[in-house]
Amino acid sequence: MEGYKVFQVGPLKVNSTILYSKGEAFIFDPGAESERLVQFLKENNLSLKGIFLTHGHVDHFGQVKRLKEVYPNAKVCLNRKDLFLLSEELWPGFATYLGAELNPSVDLFISEGDKFKLGNLTVEIYETPGHTPGSVVYFVPQLELLIAGDLLFKGNVGRWDLPGGNFEDLKRSLKRVFKSFPETATVITGHYDLTTLGYEKRNNPILHEL
Repeated sequence: MEGYKVFQVGPLKVNSTILYSKGEAFIFDPGAESERLVQFLKENNLSLKGIFLTHGHVDHFGQVKRLKEVYPNAKVCLNRKDLFLLSEELWPGFATYLGAELNPSVDLFISEGDKFKLGNLTVEIYETPGHTPGSVVYFVPQLELLIAGDLLFKGNVGRWDLPGGNFEDLKRSLKRVFKSFPETATVITGHYDLTTLGYEKRNNPILHEL
């Protein structure tokens, strides 16, 4: 069994992704509803090896602590530049609204060029600052899959007005992504609908203004 499953979790419909191959799994952005993620892992006899964050906003890491209680050996991975955000609620009461827990521990700091093996799959790390200083995207070449976090949405792009955001960095990161990966690549956005790079290149009105 090999592939991925996307769960839209919490009130903001964060896209939490389970990538799996040869009985092992990585989870990306476990923002809410950890019980759904754990249920899928257990039903499919998957061993969780890593918890990867696209960036350090609470709506994307809110369930890391709970997952670590069930899978204490799973490595939590984040770009170091976003470490300061793990204690940030962003807005008063936001963590409570999300059912999130702040200040998860990080086991491994990831950066540009890192690669991780998962069974037959490879996960490549690319730094894409702009939404946050430490935002990254994950590319799985065997599946033509891009886990983009809040860099890109269907018909829109990520915010740059939150702590650490930078519009010029965001523009550079978006341009780089469209040059680096095939138009046929499926994009798992940070929230709501999935898309492809080709669709966004043709139809995203914000990109045409950059």
